[in-house]
Amino acid sequence: MEAKASHEGQTIIAPGTYTVRVSAGDFARLSAHRQYLEQEWAALIAEVARRVSIEFDEPPDVMLVEDSNVVAGAVEIDTAFVETPVLKRYRLRVVKGVPPDRVFPLDRTLAIGRSTSNDVILSDPRISRRHARIEAGSGEPILIDLDSTNGTFVDGKRVTEPQRLAAGSVMTLGNTTLALEEE
Repeated sequence: MEAKASHEGQTIIAPGTYTVRVSAGDFARLSAHRQYLEQEWAALIAEVARRVSIEFDEPPDVMLVEDSNVVAGAVEIDTAFVETPVLKRYRLRVVKGVPPDRVFPLDRTLAIGRSTSNDVILSDPRISRRHARIEAGSGEPILIDLDSTNGTFVDGKRVTEPQRLAAGSVMTLGNTTLALEEE
């Protein structure tokens, strides 16, 4: 277990995924008890780790599989860390317009327009009071035009339906230009 552990500060973190590989004959013999064995092995791994102060990247999970390359009577165990996707963080920058060079963190849904009730207030007479909205979620942000009078454009194309944005996307609302940047 410790051979594949990572050391973060003083804490040792072990992978939570374990694959127990056995020969075809051994698998046939053990398969009737597979669920029980997998649960017991996971509990045993957790108990041993607790005793020696090892933590997991996720609760231990063990899976018994058949492998024709494993010799009868032998057991091979593979471990793996679960890859946690890194969520990208974005910000909206006013490239052209008022307020100039202002930056808005995109850590939630942002309403954009002239009205003071918006999260991003732009002083541009060609922008509607409630012009557009950018929804921040677990992936790339999504821009939605709120039936604005003069339209919303992303990279020169008019937005007619929700538009997924990426870092570097350039949005034009009236005479104002906004850019999406990755933090």
